[in-house]
Amino acid sequence: MKYFVCNFKNKLTKDDVIKYNNRLSEIDVKMVNLVIVPSLPFLTFFDKNGYSLGSQDISSFMDKTITGEVTGEQLKSLGVEYVIVGHSERREYKHEINIDFINKINNALENGIKVIYCIGENEKDKEDGNTYMVLEKQISEVLNNVVVKNIIIAYEPVWAIGTGKVPSEKEIKDNIEFIKDIIEDNYDTKLDVLYGGSINKDNIASINAIKGVDGFLVGGASTSVDSLESMLLEIEK
Repeated sequence: MKYFVCNFKNKLTKDDVIKYNNRLSEIDVKMVNLVIVPSLPFLTFFDKNGYSLGSQDISSFMDKTITGEVTGEQLKSLGVEYVIVGHSERREYKHEINIDFINKINNALENGIKVIYCIGENEKDKEDGNTYMVLEKQISEVLNNVVVKNIIIAYEPVWAIGTGKVPSEKEIKDNIEFIKDIIEDNYDTKLDVLYGGSINKDNIASINAIKGVDGFLVGGASTSVDSLESMLLEIEK
């Protein structure tokens, strides 16, 4: 089954989350591994009935005395099974770098939490023809320093996130194929690769048909249950 990961970012309030969870119980999820990833304060508001729970962040520190941090052990105790690491927004706005991602991945894996590691080129990288170079660097500089298991790669072109722009089907196919080849050649393993970036009910069916796409990491379009249901129906056709 393919993955469908709903990254709520910081869009929903407590009341929104309660309504969302109530509506979610009405959806019969059969054909996908659905992962709900709310803001940290709302992790306990979801009953995980028919889907998995993910976290948008995890501490890069193993020290348990750091104010404001959330450890893998804490997340595991809440039933969290997945964590997003390396999202472009964290890279840009929180200035997170490779050592942060390495530590976060290790923190997650040591606590039995699967990692969704985000990579992707920005618009200038794309225009300069450097997409492959950027992707390979983002993969090698992090995965060379962790045990490569229980990791999912999310390919998210930075220029496509929240912009309404989507790569061509050929670009998505070629870039995901490149990522999978790098993983297999360098780590002698296969990892699932998701696509993320301006996904909605109108384009998800065509992207879903692209060979090599193992699922989706969806932002804004996943914060509405009606939109989520429409996208899941498109996948299940």
